[in-house]
Amino acid sequence: MSADGNRRRDQGIHVQNAQMLEGEMRVRVLVVDDHPAFRKALTSALRLVSNIEVAGEAGGGVAACDQAEALEPDVVLMDLSMPDLSGIDAMKKIHESRPGLPVVILTAHADAGVEREAREAGARGFLAKGTGLHDLVITLHEAVGDEPVV
Repeated sequence: MSADGNRRRDQGIHVQNAQMLEGEMRVRVLVVDDHPAFRKALTSALRLVSNIEVAGEAGGGVAACDQAEALEPDVVLMDLSMPDLSGIDAMKKIHESRPGLPVVILTAHADAGVEREAREAGARGFLAKGTGLHDLVITLHEAVGDEPVV
């Protein structure tokens, strides 16, 4: 966010008012994306939000599985297209060791077929890259709750 509070766009993340959802519980997020610049911009934006803690980062599906077990985040925010292990396969593996851990997919491939496949594999939320920070934070909080995110 710029010093004067105006909206800006960093690496596909629409940064808006970061002081949102006051009073919501603090959510620990594992951020997984194979593009370092996007991952850095995303984690930087999430760190602006008072009720989000970035528990860790991973640059691929294999690392995501290891980090999900080691760091015990409340939710995983994961890309689908990664070179070592796809987001779908990583999510399935994560659910083997941590069955209740919510995964929210954040992808550039946001079409209905891909979303259906991700949800069938256990995704609690599905967002297109470029989604505003406010909507992303709401989705992360909803994913940690009991209801599937629409």
